[in-house]
Amino acid sequence: MSKWIWYDGEYELFHSNKLHLRRKGYDFWEPPFWKMWECFQNVRFKKVVSLSKPEEFVVYGNGKGFVQLENGCKYPLSQPISLSEGEHTITVTVSNPYGLPCIFVVGDSVISDESWIADDCANHCKPVGCRDEYNSLDVTPETFNFKYQRIFPVDKTETNDGILYDFGKETFAKLVVENMTVGEQIALYYGESPEEALDTKYSYVRHKFTAQSESVEIEPYAFRYIFTPNKNLDISADYEYLPLEYKGGFNCSDPLINKIWQTAAYTFHLNSREFFLDGIKRDRWVWSGDAYQSYFINNYLFFDKDITKRTIRALAGKDVQQHINTIIDYTFYWIISIYDYYIATGDMEFVKLMYGKMKKYMDYCVNSVDNNGLIYEREQDWLFIDWANMDKTGAVCAEQMLYVKALDCFVKCSDLMKIPAESYAKLRDEVAEKTKKLFYDKDRKAFIDSFESGKNNITRHANIFALMFDIVDEKTKQDIIENVILNDNIEKITTPYFEFYELDAMCSIGNLQYALDMMRSYWGGMLKLGATTFWEEYKPYEKGVEHYGMYGNRFEKSLCHAWSSSPIYLFGRYFLGVKNTGVGYDSFEVCPNLGDLEFISGTVPVNGGVVSVKMDKTSVTVVSDKQGGTLIVGGAKYPIDKDIPLTVEF
Repeated sequence: MSKWIWYDGEYELFHSNKLHLRRKGYDFWEPPFWKMWECFQNVRFKKVVSLSKPEEFVVYGNGKGFVQLENGCKYPLSQPISLSEGEHTITVTVSNPYGLPCIFVVGDSVISDESWIADDCANHCKPVGCRDEYNSLDVTPETFNFKYQRIFPVDKTETNDGILYDFGKETFAKLVVENMTVGEQIALYYGESPEEALDTKYSYVRHKFTAQSESVEIEPYAFRYIFTPNKNLDISADYEYLPLEYKGGFNCSDPLINKIWQTAAYTFHLNSREFFLDGIKRDRWVWSGDAYQSYFINNYLFFDKDITKRTIRALAGKDVQQHINTIIDYTFYWIISIYDYYIATGDMEFVKLMYGKMKKYMDYCVNSVDNNGLIYEREQDWLFIDWANMDKTGAVCAEQMLYVKALDCFVKCSDLMKIPAESYAKLRDEVAEKTKKLFYDKDRKAFIDSFESGKNNITRHANIFALMFDIVDEKTKQDIIENVILNDNIEKITTPYFEFYELDAMCSIGNLQYALDMMRSYWGGMLKLGATTFWEEYKPYEKGVEHYGMYGNRFEKSLCHAWSSSPIYLFGRYFLGVKNTGVGYDSFEVCPNLGDLEFISGTVPVNGGVVSVKMDKTSVTVVSDKQGGTLIVGGAKYPIDKDIPLTVEF
């Protein structure tokens, strides 16, 4: 079957560029502030075919170009070309300065598929990119294949001299407006909250136009509420989504916990699109730090390898001239994610594909250090870590810990590639020792943010990384837990983004009750305020419309943010207890834990298989359709045979 083919990597770049140019708020377009890379405008495709009989074929191109055979003869696109019996070399050149150069070849045996190669007309040659769904001449890979479902308001209220439509929950959809009068001035105000939709001065997304016909379909935006002063309109919407399969699931004795899981899953699905987005309203951009957490969540909900690879490739760009998203820590997360992806999937081909770019980013970081050999924020960089009152003077402790982790993952990928990396391993160990020496306060038994300012400020972030990345010994871990994590005098984390890391660290040392209590109060707190998806940030002490403000603006907080979906991972990894212990889940453990719950049940994807777990206070039952699992209960280990239920009673 013929498929559209292109220069590998350009598909992700093309859709990344389209995505990042869609941000619109307060009636203006806002492109990203980092470098954007163009697709190659000229691409040359080539294949050698051997025919047992004469054949006719046609080459269609997304752009301008021609076909050339081995005898030097050139032919136009979209017209039949005859080949005689024997071997032929087909070369197709396509140029498209405004889109994605690609071709579609139709013949009996001469077709476009993975067997072709492509180059950028500068001898950078490699196998083509293609995807099975682009097998029709009518739909080029410039169109991303979403699905659509018509949805309708669940409530309609007359208020503020207009109509407020409530669609019942947060969504991302094309608004369908009908029953307009030609020439009528239409105004639509979108809101994730009713307050935002009704605030016609400060609502982030609004759409104003003169009706040209009786109906119109408007490009998709995020919303739950729509307000309009036009009282005669009929409004519905086409929900736009990626049809991902829910392989993970969770249910337990606590209805609040169940609702948290369900809301987190819906939040995450809304943000799983061409790539993993940060949020669906304000940015709709791809941020490496947000995406890094999405990879974990994806592995416990969808285990969709394709979207993870698309996201990693889109973030990489074409060359290395700045940190990813201009953020130092986001470059480290990107490097770490490649090794993590390999461990989860066993996909060595992806490591081979990304290793060259991985090394370029690693070297960019290695060459961006201060006199102590530590990473610091240069003028063109952004050191983020989290939205927190952190001392970011000079070299920052949390950043060094990410640097150590990135170096470690790069060394491991180099070992997989059988490429010497002794200098990087040595650097990893040196930075780890310097970090402990310069940032650890022995009297307060915690890591400080910065030693250069003299403030000796302590926040949770570096100390959480110390637990997660095994940078310190067990005694020091316990000191950190007591003096930082369980210390109410240390400022609390306010973003679900970093709360994910805190809860992961606490669960990893066995304190699941801490995670349950936090999820009930933090994520449960958002639900009590009427959230149908989870937010970018939550501060329990805020009141009313204060909950929706961020970045100095009244409604800029995202109320549907991917990084707030971490309960999916936490419940699958620590309560259902499924953990990959090999490469690509060729071995895995199931060590379930009830916490304070009466019972739990659910499923966890395991790279081509699914594990089902049921547990109450008397027994646990596990069924896996993948070999290699071990059930751990009370310290005892039981092999899990494929497709055979295993029950252990207490």
